[in-house]
Amino acid sequence: MVNDKEIKIIEEISKKRDLTQREISEKTQLSLGAVNIILKRLIRRGSVKTINLNPKKIEYILTPKGFSEKAKKSYTYILKTIKLVKIVREEIAKIVLEEYNRGQKKFLILGNDDLADIIELALKGFDYERVQSIAEVKNKNAVVLKGKNPLRANGFRVIDIAARLGESYWGVEL
Repeated sequence: MVNDKEIKIIEEISKKRDLTQREISEKTQLSLGAVNIILKRLIRRGSVKTINLNPKKIEYILTPKGFSEKAKKSYTYILKTIKLVKIVREEIAKIVLEEYNRGQKKFLILGNDDLADIIELALKGFDYERVQSIAEVKNKNAVVLKGKNPLRANGFRVIDIAARLGESYWGVEL
């Protein structure tokens, strides 16, 4: 299995194969020595092959095995992201359910960011409206659920979902 440093190099080679080791080092933020060692390992494993263009210039080419390793890493990343979105959606649903059980029946989603999208997923089955500005809202009985955007709520009761999630998931930037 490839590690993160190897994947960084594989990704750079997949974008542009005539990079020098120095350019790969700059793009990946890895030392030149580390790039050299990792490239040799990738070549030995069959993930990357080289073509000598001239005595001073080598071109690195990703092999089918290298593409496969990159695809596996992307797949793993996607699965982790989906799992995190599911966990965040469930936590938001708990917050909303607490408010609903206290008598809150109308919810507003304020914002247009990724967290606001996840809030909307969590509110399926509840009475909610998504707004870009609090000025659009006439019902003062609604509670505002806001994403990361620091928007003003003009007298509405506001639940800062990012802050509430931060209490549960300290150390995770949302």
